[in-house]
Amino acid sequence: MMKLRSVKPIYHEGTVRAEGTVFETLEQHGRELIKKGYAEAIAGESSTVPTVPTVPTVPTVPTEPTEPTEPTVPTEPNEPEKPKQVKAAKGKAK
Repeated sequence: MMKLRSVKPIYHEGTVRAEGTVFETLEQHGRELIKKGYAEAIAGESSTVPTVPTVPTVPTVPTEPTEPTEPTVPTEPNEPEKPKQVKAAKGKAK
């Protein structure tokens, strides 16, 4: 669980939380509300929300080129079966 303070009015658990209201929600939902600007994390609460997104400074480059383990053979798509056309019998009505 994580404690948040609403920045904008939020409809949560069947009630409207006015600006400045403190409420608890699940970690994932809390992160979504913070990301969208609807809430802010309360200082001192344990949360897993990073303040600055971490970006690697050095791109990771594989040391050896990767090769597929099995050769891939292109396959031709199967042609759909054509329905057999039934010809009407040419008979004379007597």
